[in-house]
Amino acid sequence: MAKNQMFALVVDDSQTQCKVLTVLLEEEGYQVIVANDGATGVERYIKHQPDLVLMDINMPVMNGFDAARKIKQLSGEGNLAPLIFITSMDSDEAFINSVDAGGDGILVRPFSPPVFKAKIKSIQRISNLYQQVKNLQQEQQSDAELAEKMMSEVIEARNFALDKVSVIKKAATIFSGDIQLTALCPNGDVNVLLGDFTGHGLRSSIGAIPVAETFRAMTKKGFSILEIVAQLNKQLHNLLPSDLFFAACFACISEHEKSAYIFNAGMPDGYIISTTGQIKYRLPSNHPPLGILKTLLPDAQLSIYDTSDDDRLVFISDGIIEARNEQGQLFGVERFEKAATAGAAQNAIVNNVNNSLQDFCHNMPQEDDISLVDIPCTGWQSSAQTSKVVIPQSINNDDMYDDANPSWSWSMELTGASLKTVNPIPLVMNQVNEIEGAGEHWHNLYTILTELFVNALDHGVLGLSSSLKDSAQGFSQYFNERTKRLESLTTGFVSIALRYYPFDRGGKMVVVIRDSGTGFEILDVIRDNSVAVESGASLSGRGIELVNQLCDTLEYQNAGATVTASYVWHLPS
Repeated sequence: MAKNQMFALVVDDSQTQCKVLTVLLEEEGYQVIVANDGATGVERYIKHQPDLVLMDINMPVMNGFDAARKIKQLSGEGNLAPLIFITSMDSDEAFINSVDAGGDGILVRPFSPPVFKAKIKSIQRISNLYQQVKNLQQEQQSDAELAEKMMSEVIEARNFALDKVSVIKKAATIFSGDIQLTALCPNGDVNVLLGDFTGHGLRSSIGAIPVAETFRAMTKKGFSILEIVAQLNKQLHNLLPSDLFFAACFACISEHEKSAYIFNAGMPDGYIISTTGQIKYRLPSNHPPLGILKTLLPDAQLSIYDTSDDDRLVFISDGIIEARNEQGQLFGVERFEKAATAGAAQNAIVNNVNNSLQDFCHNMPQEDDISLVDIPCTGWQSSAQTSKVVIPQSINNDDMYDDANPSWSWSMELTGASLKTVNPIPLVMNQVNEIEGAGEHWHNLYTILTELFVNALDHGVLGLSSSLKDSAQGFSQYFNERTKRLESLTTGFVSIALRYYPFDRGGKMVVVIRDSGTGFEILDVIRDNSVAVESGASLSGRGIELVNQLCDTLEYQNAGATVTASYVWHLPS
C-alpha cells in the first residue's frame, strides 16, 4: 500500500452502484471501502477513517441522513473528510436535508463519469485546504506549548524568592501574555515586575524574553528601577509593532528604608495592604504603557510609599477585574478589594482572590489572561548582605594596612549636569566584575558604594538634609526636592576612587569618595543616627549605619566632604 494512499468509503445498498463508484474512484487514485447500509457505513468510517465518504440516502437498517449525522458527530472538528450524498432524489427537500445532515455536497443521478470525477476533485480540493489549516493550527499550538514551557521553566523559574512570592497566573489560551518577574538587587532590595502585553496568546509574548533579560541584568548591576523602566521602554519601542505595547507595574521594595518605590505604566491600581486587611495605599497608573512613546514622559518619576513589616505589595492584571459571570457582570475593583483585604487578614490573599473569582465566574470562558503577584515588604535584608566584617586568619596587620601597593586602582569623576543623568555605581561594579570576576562579596561593596555616593551627591552637592526623611511621609518630600535640585544642577562634582588589595582567600577594597560640598559633622550624624535607628525613632541614617557595619574602617575627612571606606572580605576555602 502506498504511504500516501487516500481512502474512500462508499455506502450504498446497491451492489451495482458500489461497483461503478469503486471503479471511478480507483481511477482517481483512491482505495475504496464499501458498506451496504448506514450502520455498517458508520462502523467502517470509525475503523478506516477515510479521506472521502460517498453516501446513498435510502438504505436499510440506517438511512443516509442518520448515518451522515453519526459520522459528523463522531468525526468532530479534527476530522475534515468531506461527505457527498449520491442520490436519485432530485428535489429541494432532498438537497436541504442533505445539508442539514452534515453533507458537504450532493450529486444527483444520472451523471457522467467526467462530471463525477470533477465533483470529487472539487470537494477534495476544499478538503485539502481544510487540512492545511488544520496543520497550521497544530503547528501554532505546538509553538504556543513550547513558548509556555519556556516562559514557565526558563524565564519565571529564575525569579528570586519563589517561596516568598505568591502568584495567580491563568492563561486565556495556552500561552499567557502576562509576565511576572522578581530579582534581588545587590544591596538587598527586591525588584518586582508584573507586565501585560497587548492581547493574549503567542503574539503578545514576543517581548517577554528581552524584558526578562533586561530586567534581571540591570537589577543585578544595580541600576535603579526608573533606569530599568526607561531602558525597557526604549527597547520595546524599537522592538514591538505599532499595535503592540506593554503595560507594567514595577516596584523596588527597600526593607532597610521601609519604603516601596513604584512605577505603574498602564496597569490597574496596585496595592499596599496590611495584614489587618487595611488598604494603606492604592498605586495608580501614572504613565502610558511602555513601547508607545520613544522615551518616558519628561515628568516620569517613581512614587514612594512607606511600608511596615507586616505590609504586602499586590499587583494585578486587568484580566481579574474584567472577568465576567454568566450574567455579563464584571468582577470589578470592589469585589477584588473585598477578597484581597479579607485574604490579607488570613494571610491568604492569593487563595481568597482565586476562590472568589471562581465562585463569581463559574464555568464562563476566560476572556483575558489573569495575573496577581503578592509579595511581602519584609524578610529581604538577610538575602544579600552579611552584617559583619570577616577578616581571614591568614591576613596579618601588614597586609591589612599596607596601602602603598594596590594590585590595581581605578577612578572616575562626574561633574555638573552629568550627575543628574549618569548612575556611576553600575559602571563601577561592572569594572570590578570585569577585573576580578563575579562574587557574592561584591554585594556588600555595591551597598557601600551606593550609600556613600548618594550621601556625597545628596548632602554634599545638592545640600539636602536627611532630617527630611525622619517621617515616613518625608521620603516622598525628600525625593521630590532631590529631583528638583538635580534638574537645575550645573556645577559641582563627585569623584570615586578604588584601590584593590588581594589576600589569600580574601581581599580589601579601599573606596575614596570626594564631593564638592562644604561637608558636615559626620560623627555627630552617625552617633545620632545609631541611637535613633536602634530606638526605631528615625527612618533616615539606616544606610550609613549599615555601611559602618560592613566596613573594616570608615573615615571622613575635609569636614565630611571626603570619605574613605575599607572593605575586607574572606572567601570560603
